[in-house]
Amino acid sequence: MLLCATVIGLNAQQVESSTVKFSLEGAIRYAKASNKLIGVMKTEENAAQLDLEDARMGALPRIASNATYQRFTKVTLYKDVLGESHTITKPPNANAGGLNIEAGFNLYSGGRHRAVINDLKHKEELAGINTKEQEANIGLQVALQYLDMVRVYYQEQLIKDQIERAQTRSKNINAYYVNGKVTKSDLLRAEVLLANALLSETANKNDYLISNQRLNTLLNLDECTKIIPVDTALLVLPDSLEFEAMLKDLSGTYSIIKAGKNIELQKNRTVLAKSSNLPTVTLFGGYGFNYPNTLVFPPQAQTVAVGMAGVRVTYEISSLYQNKNKVRASAIRETELKQQKDWIEDNIVQEVKALAIKYNETAKRMLVIKKNIEQTEANYNIQNMKYANQLSLLTDLLDADNLYQESRYNYIQAHIAALSIYYRMLFITGKL
Repeated sequence: MLLCATVIGLNAQQVESSTVKFSLEGAIRYAKASNKLIGVMKTEENAAQLDLEDARMGALPRIASNATYQRFTKVTLYKDVLGESHTITKPPNANAGGLNIEAGFNLYSGGRHRAVINDLKHKEELAGINTKEQEANIGLQVALQYLDMVRVYYQEQLIKDQIERAQTRSKNINAYYVNGKVTKSDLLRAEVLLANALLSETANKNDYLISNQRLNTLLNLDECTKIIPVDTALLVLPDSLEFEAMLKDLSGTYSIIKAGKNIELQKNRTVLAKSSNLPTVTLFGGYGFNYPNTLVFPPQAQTVAVGMAGVRVTYEISSLYQNKNKVRASAIRETELKQQKDWIEDNIVQEVKALAIKYNETAKRMLVIKKNIEQTEANYNIQNMKYANQLSLLTDLLDADNLYQESRYNYIQAHIAALSIYYRMLFITGKL
């Protein structure tokens, strides 16, 4: 028992200490290969491929065979309707059987089989597009969670700086209080600010843990795995010209591609509906052995081997009026899908333009915030010096500290927001 407990403890330590380092692009690639939902989409894609192969096999001849054996009872014969009766053996005897093989080959069916194949081909292509879209969607979620972890990482550095300032300030104020230079109120307020900074550090660590767990789920990793982002200093924003160039190419947008593919699918279904108005031509043939010989009268106790071949032409006259509304309904749905595609394109254009506007706004905000950081830092140093020389109130110093901390927070959030917009644009344009 002691040995088992030791082994379990070692395994637990190994699980708890499991760490993985990922770059942003590496995390996206890993998720595309391991995410469970992507695996589901790939499974559906494989099923669609098999459906298409099965439809193509329908072009081959259909071959069927059958074997039968029968033994008849005595045949009862009645005089007139139900008069006197007597029994005889079924001529030529009570046994009967057959062994036959038949084959049929479709020569023409109005293009119905070709339309069925095209229908399943479009469905296979849609399944492939859905898989790629899901990969891009998971990639976007991974990117957003990764960026959130980077945001929390930088906030941790800022909080540590704030804690150091608060600890130094609290120590100095305590010394001032001992010497009678400040009141008890200043000492209490400094301790409260230090406690709040320590609480912010705890909340920030919890936020990092939550983002880590969400990323573990997206990457299909063990929940105890600790992910360390290695791109904390390498996340460079693209310039506005590069960002605006993405607006001109929407050919890779998955929603637009799927809308176009659905139109092709509906066109093919219109062809399939029209094929019911055309005749079907089938080549058939067969060969078989039958006992007894019923080709002559009276039947003879002989085994007969005979074959046949021919062409069968069928045409359903009722399709002229029964199929008319189906063709019209299919054509109307085709028009509906075209209108839907136009609506989707308009919305995509509007969305990417909105993202471009917000991206430029965020980039400009970062420039302003960067200048604010310099100003608030200088203001904090001035207020800190004034307070040390008893030339300002503690309220002024704390306000200056909060402004300095807030400006640095805002810069990190603006940077991460700009990167999030960039990756959303990559997803929308099909480049993620």
